[in-house]
Amino acid sequence: MKKLFSFFFVFVGMFFSTKINAQDIRIGFPRIEIGERPDENSVSLQSMDVQVEIFGNLDKTTTTLVFTNSSSRNLEGNLVFPLPENTTVSGYAIDINGKLRNAVPVTKVRAVEVFESIQKQNIDPGIIEKVEGNNFRTRISPIPAKGSRTIQLSYYQELKLDKSSYQYHLPLDSSKKIAKFNLTTKVYNAAGKPQLIETPDGSFNFSENSNIYEANLSKTDFTPKKSLIINLPKSPNNVESFVQKNVDGSVYFYANLLVDAKSQPKVWSKNIGIIWDNSLSGLKRNHQKELEFLDKIISQQKNLNIEVSLLNFSLEKSRFFQIKNGDWSELKKYLENVTYDGGTNYAKILPTNLKADEYLLFSDGISSFGSNIFNIDKPFYTIASSPTSNYGVLKMIAQKVGGKFINLNENSVENAFKQINESSVQFLGIINNTAGEVYPISINDVNNGISIAGISQYPNAKLTMMFGRNGKVEFNKELDLSKATQNLEISKIWAQSKVNYLELNPEQNKTEIEEIGKQFSIVTSNTSLIVLENVSDYVKYKINPPAELQNEFNKLSKQGFEQNETRKADLLKNAIAKAKELKEWWKKDFKYIKPKYPKPVGDSTTYLEETVQVNMVMPEPRTTAVMEMESSAEQAMVVTANGVRRESRSLCYASANFVADKKMKDESSASVPEIKIVNVKSDKEYMKLIEASKNPYQTYLDLRNDYAETPAYYFDVATFFFQKKERETGLKILSSIADLGLEDAELYKMLAYKLKEIEEYQTELFITKKVLEWRPFDAQSYRDYALALQDNEQYQSALEYLYKVLTNDYSVEITTRDRDITEIIVPEVNNLISLHRKDLNLSKINKDIIVDIPVDIRVVMNWNKDMTDIDLWVTDPNGEKCFYGHRTTAIGGRMSEDVTQGFGPEQFMLKKAIKGKYKIETNFFGERQMSISGPTTISAEIYLMYSSGKQVKKMITFQNNKPNSGGEGILVGEFEF
Repeated sequence: MKKLFSFFFVFVGMFFSTKINAQDIRIGFPRIEIGERPDENSVSLQSMDVQVEIFGNLDKTTTTLVFTNSSSRNLEGNLVFPLPENTTVSGYAIDINGKLRNAVPVTKVRAVEVFESIQKQNIDPGIIEKVEGNNFRTRISPIPAKGSRTIQLSYYQELKLDKSSYQYHLPLDSSKKIAKFNLTTKVYNAAGKPQLIETPDGSFNFSENSNIYEANLSKTDFTPKKSLIINLPKSPNNVESFVQKNVDGSVYFYANLLVDAKSQPKVWSKNIGIIWDNSLSGLKRNHQKELEFLDKIISQQKNLNIEVSLLNFSLEKSRFFQIKNGDWSELKKYLENVTYDGGTNYAKILPTNLKADEYLLFSDGISSFGSNIFNIDKPFYTIASSPTSNYGVLKMIAQKVGGKFINLNENSVENAFKQINESSVQFLGIINNTAGEVYPISINDVNNGISIAGISQYPNAKLTMMFGRNGKVEFNKELDLSKATQNLEISKIWAQSKVNYLELNPEQNKTEIEEIGKQFSIVTSNTSLIVLENVSDYVKYKINPPAELQNEFNKLSKQGFEQNETRKADLLKNAIAKAKELKEWWKKDFKYIKPKYPKPVGDSTTYLEETVQVNMVMPEPRTTAVMEMESSAEQAMVVTANGVRRESRSLCYASANFVADKKMKDESSASVPEIKIVNVKSDKEYMKLIEASKNPYQTYLDLRNDYAETPAYYFDVATFFFQKKERETGLKILSSIADLGLEDAELYKMLAYKLKEIEEYQTELFITKKVLEWRPFDAQSYRDYALALQDNEQYQSALEYLYKVLTNDYSVEITTRDRDITEIIVPEVNNLISLHRKDLNLSKINKDIIVDIPVDIRVVMNWNKDMTDIDLWVTDPNGEKCFYGHRTTAIGGRMSEDVTQGFGPEQFMLKKAIKGKYKIETNFFGERQMSISGPTTISAEIYLMYSSGKQVKKMITFQNNKPNSGGEGILVGEFEF
């Protein structure tokens, strides 16, 4: 298998650097990371071509980038970037066999599943998807060794109106040289000559030809030091409109116009609340603009009572400030010195804590550590100043109780203050019934200018737009479609406008969002764009190809191309067989015979041939009538590790449902052994400094800039505070990991393991549910969520989700990766039944997987990264090690199949423990990727008396700081029977 090592870079134009330094976040240039690999500087931007076309307040920007890889290994590319509000990704292409190939729309989770399945076949796919907020991620595999890859991205954007001009901004400031650089900008039908506010080079100037203004810049070995900023004059009385014809004779239309109407001043309450997001992601906000914005409000109101609450993973107790004569110096100093740390949990905002009359929420709209849904009964004005903001969430919150959303990120402070401080006229819809599906929806505030998109049944219709307040029309504006321009993909603009509206309630409108994304080939929260290498792949995965491959696709499909996608849908059948196998194993009585002569130290010889197996015959299933006559089931006696007799339980059936015998507790049994967990300490230099500090938390903050994007840093420091019994501090630092990536399943799996270990079960449930939403094609996603449900005492739902692992279907590549996961699922299903039978309805569970198999020892190991091989080792008191190369032991130990390419899990079980010490180790055999999540995170769960009334568990979560360490095992726990 070819090796892929991931690199991450931030795309040019609208993208920002993810380096987290307070007040130092800026829009930036492509920046490549390859973790700690030796070839971190091997990928460079060789060529960049930017084509900008501007029509009124719409622009279409197409950027083509060529990246070269000078290393001797293939690299997988991940590119993450934010786009401005009201932006539509309309095109995506990568090079296949030297030619750009356009992407096609696919359901988001399906695109990821197909991408990863094809990637495992060593074929070159590409994908672009929308992640949290208005952020996008493209994945390219591979960037070939000593080769290059080309990526092209196109997007439409609605330009913001600033006074009487629209402004276009293309950030180009870079510290690195580009071998070939080209920038072309065209402005069509302009009201006047575009004004260049900032240019990447002094030679960039507009010339006019046939009412088209054009400017060009071509350079070699060029290092752009400035961005491109253009002001475009807007005619005050002109209504600019565009249409695109449809096959049924109707048209999609788009129009923008200035609205000159007297506004009414907002009446502010004297009791204002501020919720200031001080999570780690808060460092990305523009605090200077936020404070200037607050200054505008306070300077006008003069005398106010302001309640301030800090929000991260919790909502801190409010602090009150009394403002007199506009003097807010104390409040300003307080906000300037806020510490930013932790994840974000909007669910901690409770109505009972809100004492002010109206609130200003300064946040990015991304609730990374809890639900973004919370109840409010007071107006919330939401203010975004970060490029990565989730505009949809902030709009949703603002619209609940008469608030407003303020995009401070894309507006001047003056314009933002005007929006919040004035009651604007509203767009009330179109009077003619010839137009439908008009967005934005009516009752939308108009701030100087407005853009609308809709569908008209008549291409030359004259439409009357209504404006007013509180549902009362004050004036009209006419839109004459016969004068509209016809050279843009207005259908995509309309589709994005509709999606923006639907995404105010994303779960409720999920299906419709997906349908629109597919029809109009735009990227949405439920639709991605994908590129495949071979036409046969489009046929195999039933994905409609781009136009240039359509004929060959149709030909293959008509010929009955036989290479259909292979999916695995018989895990339940496997589970039934596995349940039978496990029961047969459990019925065997393993008696270890001591070797005649002493075994030398280091001798790994096993003695399986000396094992004596005593088979216990299970009774045949009995009829309901027979079962009802018997007051109890037959019981066979076995001997425990401590020589105490314990009853083994047989099976009986009632109708179609399994009914277990009454669980018998052996009151005379010795106490359960104590599990001793080994502290797997980090040997990083920063931990030495923090451990030696008199103020560890302050030292953590002081060092953080150097490790801002390193998840292991937060993980290690949080573990340190947990061990010091400073839970709240540890949880705050741990939750920061949620703010490091957008929809990053590896980071969230890391969090889930640690949250389970520290018994923070409610948040574990939120985190595992998110992973399931992102990766429903992974069996482990259902398993992790089911076990979190069990932790939260939601036993029926836990059972149903565990059962879904067996009833879902999976790609053959994923099932091959996961090996036989039924070995783990069957004991877990039966553990739920054993411990919580009275809370469960088993009517939909196949009775053939229900077996009573309590064991003295069960160890399960999970890890958070794909393409990783980590092994579980268990050594018994006889010195016999159970591992992938020796899966059964003389005393009956049993190891599950070796998982070498996926997330695990691996499991060890022993029915009857013998006296002596047991040692649990992990071995990091191999890791074939490097990602933003850093070293692999491993969780080891040790159960004693599993599925019995005396079940106990200990868990440890730690990281692999020695990848590819081969035969070195790390001790994680031990106990003695």
